[in-house]
Amino acid sequence: MKRERDLERRLRSLSALGEAIGAMKSLAAHHFRESREAVEVARAYREGVERCLAAAPGSAVHLEAGEGPALLVVVGGELGLSGSYDSRVVDFAVERRAGLGDGPTFAVGQRAGTLMSRRGISIEKAYRGPTSIGGIPARLLPLAEDVLTRWGERGLSRIEIVSSRFVGVGATTPTSTVLLPLEPRVADPALPTPRYVAADRFASVAVRELFYVTLYDLLLDALATEHGARLVATQSAERWLDERTARLRRRLAAARREASTQEVIEIAAGARARRTA
Repeated sequence: MKRERDLERRLRSLSALGEAIGAMKSLAAHHFRESREAVEVARAYREGVERCLAAAPGSAVHLEAGEGPALLVVVGGELGLSGSYDSRVVDFAVERRAGLGDGPTFAVGQRAGTLMSRRGISIEKAYRGPTSIGGIPARLLPLAEDVLTRWGERGLSRIEIVSSRFVGVGATTPTSTVLLPLEPRVADPALPTPRYVAADRFASVAVRELFYVTLYDLLLDALATEHGARLVATQSAERWLDERTARLRRRLAAARREASTQEVIEIAAGARARRTA
């Protein structure tokens, strides 16, 4: 009887855990669909800004590289239950930091910052990562301001972003994107030149917009990848729980059969003892 009660208690615990995992899976699926739809829109806007910038070449002079160190910005996850998402991002970021040499490192997402610190990388600034599309602007504005401030004050030679780009549900592919300096651009004769503002003014605005939308695109893509990784992780957890629950139910059924058999044996033994008495 004690064994049966223990198995029943464990089954109830697994049932409660299964409900929590199911809720997390549904939430991850919702956020994943939402972020994937937004990624396509953000990329289209970014391509449009790049075309505008191509109409005013030479804009890179507004953000010329200095001779200082390189700033590395690592974009990781804020929430858990996402498999190896953060560890793979951090592994790649550590490689890039070594390749870039000594320099400041920013971390977006608590888990990425913690893992980077454990790997011996000093985090100069840490930011909470967005957990939904609506949370990106609030995280993006201070990050963009700090990055541009460091670029101007310290004469940085390079700003590089390490983040995950979406390539499929559950597929985590860390990549590196050079945010600054901008690559030299050649004028596209097929594009109309600015008509109502000076070319330098137009280029300056386009550069700032490209800087902002590139950061937004990277944060959004990383968020979609994180939600995709979490969706796969919750599905795996759900399958494990189902298998574990099935095994426990079989053990409980076997325990009940054994208990019933033992009761029958005891009743038969008692009846036999009374007949022989």
